[in-house]
Amino acid sequence: FPAFGVPSREAREGVEVDGIVAPGLGDPNDLHGMSVWTVDISQRGAERVVAREKTGHLVGEQLEEFPAVGGSSPNSVVATKHHVFVSNGSNDSITVFETATGKRLPDIDLKVDPRLDHLRGMIPFGLALSPKNDLLYVAEAGINAVGVIRLSDFEVLGHIPTAWFPSKLAVSKDGKQLFVACAKGIGSGPNAGPQHQPGDTTSIGGLMRGYVNIIPLPKEVGQLKRLSQQVVANNARFVDAKQDTRQPGFPVPPYPGAWPSPIKHVIYVTKENRTYDEVFGALPGGRGDAELCRLGRPIEVSNKEGTSTVKDVVLMPNHVALAKRFSINDNFYCDSDHSVDGHRWLVGTYPNEFMEARIGESADGDGPGNHSFIGSSGAIYPEDYNEAGSIWEHFERQRVSFWNYGLGFEFKPQDEEREYKYTGIRLPINYPMPQVLFENTSREFATYNTNIPDQFRMDMFEKEFNEKWVSGKEKFPRVITMMLPNDHGAGERPDEGYPYWGSYMSDNDLALGRLVELISHSRFWHETVILVTEDDAQGYRDTVDAHRSICMVISPYARRNHISHTHSSTASMLKTLFLIQGMPALNQYDGCASDLSDMFTHEAKNAMPYDALPVNQEIFDRFKAVDPTDPNFDWNAAADYVPMDDQHFLDTDRYGHSGKQGHGARKQPAETAPNY
Repeated sequence: FPAFGVPSREAREGVEVDGIVAPGLGDPNDLHGMSVWTVDISQRGAERVVAREKTGHLVGEQLEEFPAVGGSSPNSVVATKHHVFVSNGSNDSITVFETATGKRLPDIDLKVDPRLDHLRGMIPFGLALSPKNDLLYVAEAGINAVGVIRLSDFEVLGHIPTAWFPSKLAVSKDGKQLFVACAKGIGSGPNAGPQHQPGDTTSIGGLMRGYVNIIPLPKEVGQLKRLSQQVVANNARFVDAKQDTRQPGFPVPPYPGAWPSPIKHVIYVTKENRTYDEVFGALPGGRGDAELCRLGRPIEVSNKEGTSTVKDVVLMPNHVALAKRFSINDNFYCDSDHSVDGHRWLVGTYPNEFMEARIGESADGDGPGNHSFIGSSGAIYPEDYNEAGSIWEHFERQRVSFWNYGLGFEFKPQDEEREYKYTGIRLPINYPMPQVLFENTSREFATYNTNIPDQFRMDMFEKEFNEKWVSGKEKFPRVITMMLPNDHGAGERPDEGYPYWGSYMSDNDLALGRLVELISHSRFWHETVILVTEDDAQGYRDTVDAHRSICMVISPYARRNHISHTHSSTASMLKTLFLIQGMPALNQYDGCASDLSDMFTHEAKNAMPYDALPVNQEIFDRFKAVDPTDPNFDWNAAADYVPMDDQHFLDTDRYGHSGKQGHGARKQPAETAPNY
């Protein structure tokens, strides 16, 4: 577990933990970080740094409503004869310096619409000057646009729509055209079915191809105004609250403070990598492909060698039963491509340009060194803290109590050994975690580590649930966050209850079933909703989109046996949580997202307690998957640990067989589970 949270005295000065000294990290506003350096290059071979200047807002600087959580994330620089311009990815601003004096002028705040300008998320990235140096163009990666700034008075004139995540840009020599390199192009599309090109990759990273927009620059103000309106329409839909049909008392109010929700507690469960089609593709009434449904319908399961087979088994019976009892969504998409950005989106941290520009090379590359947060971390780092922070700081500012199980401290690299059975990891690098998360996280619940059964995680949760809240010793928090990661999958461990890849799916399924059983049989059930989703959808295939994943609403207020078709995303789930708790938006992403209100009903008509279904013991033997605290637990047998986002494993998992057998999407019968 991290030695300290940030901000704190321990983070600045260091602390001794269990006899080990963790040195302090110093001042978060040190001039060596998140700053612009002036380098004297007049003498070749004797170049030297002559000045360092901070840009944007400082960490801890008091803004209108709260102190800045993250730094400015300066990323691009251009200069005219008179001024130097720096884009601040986290502050949605441009810092301006005078070249003659080095004096810093007031920042240029990028604004797109008065109804959104109090929220961050535009992510200014690349910069380019017009040939006459009278206009500055800013790649606004977060809203898929290019901002246009007049340099005579530093006024933002408007915005031009682009493809996804504009990153770098250039202006033609005649000033008539704009060339914009967009990192995410036009999206991934499906990675299975008739719309997926035969022989094409199925990995999200491979399907997300860059795109260059060639845009004729607007010649008159009216044209730029219309383009700006299109940018707003591409990002948000504004609805008059008077036109909303929800009545007072509905569980998801239309806006914060409209009325108190009858739901007092939200349990937010995050899992790993599954697509809609592979879990719910066979459900009637949904837009699914039954042939891809390898977890939610009877299939044949074999081990890696093909020496052991179980026929007609449903690997995730509780997921299917819960979907038929409560509400799911077949038009829900992860905002992420990989686990690394997925674990940021899950906690309301939109990935900044520094991380987005490096995901591909790190997730799919073999470069040496510590990939750190651009590897496959399940945590956020000081380099990519947003200005407003994550859900953790948001909960604290809004005085919403929470308790966390497993999210937010899977820093890379880490070790998984026997003595780390509770938190799941040992951290050899001195990373901090947000102070409020540090103070509100269970020390007896393991983060990502597929060596540790999800059953053990549920045992630890049930223990704390009964000791803290059922007993009445403490007040049940308004929000519980929980990671149940074993549907990621890993290698076979027959002696430990995991003879098949599908064993991990059943372990995860039983854990979710146990959670719903525990809560639904408690006195908190009538005021609770359980929201379930995945960090990303890269583990398998989907006929609608490679990002389509799982969204479940489980509550007495959930519509019965309902499949929502409303377009939604990870940010929609957070928006729904915030609305239930009467909280304002955290950033532009949840602020502009649709909510999940059509998955709820006005009255608690779905309140019958749920009893977890058993999973097939031949597939997963929970009695062999012993408590990791057991001194007889064979940690050598558990050594076949699969790191998050391991590319070979994901390719094997995604196709349902080893990559050495070829990548034909249908070469293995669709009803057969992967033999890995």
